[in-house]
Amino acid sequence: MIADDVQVADESDRFSIFHLLGGAPPPLPNGCQLRSTIRFGEPGYDIWAEATRRKDLLRELSGQFKFYDTDRAEVFRIERGIPRWGRELTEEIIPVEANLGDRTIDYEKGCYIGQEVISRMKMSGQTNKQLCGFVAVKGSPLTLGMKLFSMGEEKKEVGWVTSAARSERLGKEIALGFVKRGFNRFKTQLDAMIPGSCAAGVPVEIADLPFN
Repeated sequence: MIADDVQVADESDRFSIFHLLGGAPPPLPNGCQLRSTIRFGEPGYDIWAEATRRKDLLRELSGQFKFYDTDRAEVFRIERGIPRWGRELTEEIIPVEANLGDRTIDYEKGCYIGQEVISRMKMSGQTNKQLCGFVAVKGSPLTLGMKLFSMGEEKKEVGWVTSAARSERLGKEIALGFVKRGFNRFKTQLDAMIPGSCAAGVPVEIADLPFN
């Protein structure tokens, strides 16, 4: 877009997109497009169709595959540790901090905006903060926006929660969020607290991503 004369149009209302995770792609009705992509850390397929065909295609696909609605897909996203725009991804977050360095950044590419910051992170092997997974130690619910504090008498604010859910598959309260360098090691325990609340904090433990 920098060098070319192009226009960008919002086509959100025109198309409906389904994602098939793993397996072989199904035979599709005429007019549908199939695109290989990775959305949940595993190979899958995007199925594109006109929005007017959404109900028919949903009915047909649901007869062949287990269907995840929006709420269940969100829990699955958190279980897989996949960052989402508006939650884990904002204009203040550098992709490397969100664990996107290996699969979304080309370190061999020529000049681009932000290249110096990205290259410096790669060479130092350090980031100021990192996207982590959390498990509630005592099973208490976790919520979006909780602040994270170090344990002990001198509590330091070291991070925040960006997404949270109850994983029925794991039988755990889990969350995603960012933790400052020096406090984000595996198994480190932190206190998650609602800002401005007098309630006691929820002990959490840093877990590997994806959760298992």
